[in-house]
Amino acid sequence: MAERKHKQETQKAPKTYNIKMPVYTTSMMEQEEGLFGRVTYQDMISLLKERLKSFSSPISTDNRNKTKKMVINKITPIDVVIGDVPSLLLQINAFNTNLYDGYFEASEKIAFSKDNKIGSDSNFVLFYPRIIGLQEGHYTCYFLMLAYEDPTKDAGEVSRLAKIVANKILNVPVQNIKLEMILKELKSIGDIPELSIRYFSLTEAENNIDVKYASYLDSTKLKKEEFRNFKNMPFETMKQLITDTSEDGNYQKKETLIHHGKREYKIAKQLISEAGEELKETAEKIFNAQSAITQQELEEKVHNIDFMKEKMEAIISNYISGYE
Repeated sequence: MAERKHKQETQKAPKTYNIKMPVYTTSMMEQEEGLFGRVTYQDMISLLKERLKSFSSPISTDNRNKTKKMVINKITPIDVVIGDVPSLLLQINAFNTNLYDGYFEASEKIAFSKDNKIGSDSNFVLFYPRIIGLQEGHYTCYFLMLAYEDPTKDAGEVSRLAKIVANKILNVPVQNIKLEMILKELKSIGDIPELSIRYFSLTEAENNIDVKYASYLDSTKLKKEEFRNFKNMPFETMKQLITDTSEDGNYQKKETLIHHGKREYKIAKQLISEAGEELKETAEKIFNAQSAITQQELEEKVHNIDFMKEKMEAIISNYISGYE
C-alpha cells in the first residue's frame, strides 16, 4: 500500500527544468583617477551603450568546415538594476542560415533552402559592472557576463552569442587568464575534486579499403578523440599533469577542464598549426550556476524581464559572496 502511494506521488510530481546561467569575467580595464574623478557603474554601462551604437549591420560567423552560418542581426539594450548596481541586459536576435538540408513541418512539410533563416529573438545576456580598487588612485574595471541559457536553447548557444557580442561589438572580450593564475587559485584547494583532459586529432588514415572500391576512393580521414577523467588528485600531481607535453605531438588539440564546486577552469591548447595558424593557448574561468523552474514558469515567465532579473540577481549575489 505504501509502495503504491509513493508511486502515485512520484507520478504526480511536476516536471521541472533548469536554467543554466554561466558567469564569465571580461577583460580588465585599468583606470587611473584624474581630473574628472573615479569612473562609476553608470559610466561603464554608458560605455557599452555607446559601443552598441556602432552595431549597424548584421554579424555572421562561420563554423569551421560547416555550411551553416549564425547571424546576429539585432541587439536591444535593457536597463536593469541588480541589487543597487545599474546593469545592462541585452536581448540578442540571431538566426542560422545557409542551410542546405533539413525541413520545417506544420500542416505541411517545407524543405529548407539556402537562404532560409531559423532563429530566436529571446537570447538574453547580462553585463554587470565591477570596480575594484587595487591601490590609491588606481582601480580595475570589468564586467561579469551572465548568459541566460534557458531550456528552450541548445547547450552553450547563448554563451557563444554572448562571447561574439562581447568581443566583436562591445570590445570587452572574456578574460584570457594565465596558467599561473589558475595554479595560484587552485593551490589553496589541496586535492583537485575533478579534472578531465580531451585530446583531438584528424589525420590521414591507412587505406584498408577493398581493392574493388579503391579506384573510387578520394580520401580517408581518421578522427581520434581521447577522454581522460581524474578525481581527487593532489595539487602538485595535477600541476605536473597539465604542464606535461609528452603526448602533445600525437594530437592537434588539447582541452583541459578543472572543476571545483561551481568553478570551472577551461584551458584550450592548439598543438599543431592548421593552415598556417599560430599555435595558441587560451584559458578562462567560469562560474557554473543554474536555477530550477516549473512547467508553468517555462510557458509563462521564462523570458519575462522581472522573472529573469530575479534569477540573475540571485546568481550574481552568490558569485560575489563566494567567488571573488
